[in-house]
Amino acid sequence: MALSPQWLDQLRTRVTLSTVVMRTTKLQRAGREWRACCPFHDEKTPSFYVNDQKGFYHCFGCGAHGDVIRWMTDQRGLQFMDAVKELAAQAGMEMPAPDPQQAKRAKKRAGLHDAMGAAQEFFVRELAGPRGSQARDYLDKRGFSPAIMREFGFGYAPDERQAMAQALGSLPPQLLVEGGLRIAIDGKDPYDRFRDRLMLPIHDVRGRVIAFGGRILSAKEGAPKYLNSPETPLFDKGRTLYNIHRASAAARKADRIIVVEGYMDVIALANAGLAEAVAPLGTALTENHIAELWRHAPSPILCFDGDAAGQRAVRRAIERSLPLLHPGHTLRIAWLPSGLDPDDLIKAKGVAAFEQVIENAQPLLEALWTLEARAVPLDTPEAKAGLKARLMTHIETIEDGDVRALYRRDLLDRFSAFAFPPRQKGGGKQPFQPRKQWKRDAPEPLSPELARKLANLAQGGARQRLLAEVMGQLAAFPELIEPHRDALNELGEIDPATISLLDPVMERAQTLEADDKTTIFDPRWGSRSAEQSAPGLPRQATDAATAREDLAEAIELLVEGPALEKALAAATERFEHDPEGAFAEQQRLLKRKLAFDARLGQMAARRIARATPATDLKAAAAPPEDGERIGQETD
Repeated sequence: MALSPQWLDQLRTRVTLSTVVMRTTKLQRAGREWRACCPFHDEKTPSFYVNDQKGFYHCFGCGAHGDVIRWMTDQRGLQFMDAVKELAAQAGMEMPAPDPQQAKRAKKRAGLHDAMGAAQEFFVRELAGPRGSQARDYLDKRGFSPAIMREFGFGYAPDERQAMAQALGSLPPQLLVEGGLRIAIDGKDPYDRFRDRLMLPIHDVRGRVIAFGGRILSAKEGAPKYLNSPETPLFDKGRTLYNIHRASAAARKADRIIVVEGYMDVIALANAGLAEAVAPLGTALTENHIAELWRHAPSPILCFDGDAAGQRAVRRAIERSLPLLHPGHTLRIAWLPSGLDPDDLIKAKGVAAFEQVIENAQPLLEALWTLEARAVPLDTPEAKAGLKARLMTHIETIEDGDVRALYRRDLLDRFSAFAFPPRQKGGGKQPFQPRKQWKRDAPEPLSPELARKLANLAQGGARQRLLAEVMGQLAAFPELIEPHRDALNELGEIDPATISLLDPVMERAQTLEADDKTTIFDPRWGSRSAEQSAPGLPRQATDAATAREDLAEAIELLVEGPALEKALAAATERFEHDPEGAFAEQQRLLKRKLAFDARLGQMAARRIARATPATDLKAAAAPPEDGERIGQETD
């Protein structure tokens, strides 16, 4: 059904806001308004006000604000359409006539929910049966209690291509494909997506199964360790947080919500008695995720690993949250020791050690300062000026004027204290030490066909040129592929046009044989070539860390571009039946698209600034000359 803005405005005027709020919150008259202790956060002095004339509520303590529909979704936890239907019934208003297309989609969604529920029952049966013994052994080793295993619905997908079709034969075969449970390829019989995996159901906020995640049990070449359902009419990973339907009640009780990297981390914390944890599902935190988190706690805690990947995830979360910040709503960042996940830390040092990590969580502003101050060496005036410029760029993205002004003042104070410290008598600065530049090993030669494809792609636009450079780098140095395998698989899913390039590049990684090159450096950092290979991204990266960071950011940009386009298209499609939510989402996505275009332009500028004289990609098909170097080693 199409809900026009005019119809929604009429609904708001027909319902008295204070009457709806009074059903769950005790209000007291305060002049023309009503006031109460805020239901969204704990307080002793009332700072929550309801104004019937203006049709909105506002808390001066935590910043909660909205109209009667927002009250139903945020305080009651209803979906937008459910809230509208309930309010319309109270107001005696008829809902607009149903759209035939929407009715058809609703019927399909109902069928998909039935299919996902049946699949969950099948996986649970298999875990308890003879074929689930290996999965049960894994769960025993992880130390999960029987209660936790029942609560989270562990199951097992047998190592057969047609097991699900046989078990769920009463359901339409196409329904299993549309739900992401089976894969159909033109000209071939469909087969089960999940095979020989420990299975976990993924639920929506109402507790309905909408997707699955599977952990591999037997190592198979090229198979990802974790595999999630693809996006379906039920499952949008950019909107879904694992365990949110359980964690919401626990978060209200604990007055906090914790975001960890994966669903096994969530379950490990629940097993240790911490039920207020959630996790994104194969994607970085999105604006929709952050908005959902703020519905349950004003200051969610991101608890990621302290390594480079964790820092990148935190950086993206900060960049996406800054435009959304408003009074009383922020994020905190808790860093786990590098190399440890929550389960490892709890098993090694107990729950108290994890609680200490959470207790030491940094405020968002402090985490932003920490990340930017550590991004590059700050040993020259130009580098320090660059730090200030990056901080100011972040600040300008904050839309709320008060929050923006406070961030600017605090960060400028920090910068001044750092850049202009008091002079000390008899002191002196240490001489400037250039960062090391390592020699680069010879790259693997490209096949003429692949080199030709890359050369043709490099003649296109900015994204095509970036794709050509990334694929060229990965093909030349296959050992770089493994850390980015999941992102590359996602790139192939959302942009099928890249598969013709990805397949030969991924094959090179599978055939790569270990040799002396892979053990030149400490194994934590990988091979010499993996350390210092950055042809074109940029070709003269000043050190290994810069090379790795540039490659990771480039791959992230390649994935994010089509994902943004897809999200924009989905928001436009939802506009017909959810105009308010779709419009707000569309505006957020357009701002994110502008930021994405700016990042793409910045990376292109860095490549131009750092690149060596132009090198024809066709030449990459031949082995390099002996003695080719990125730079001479300096002490």
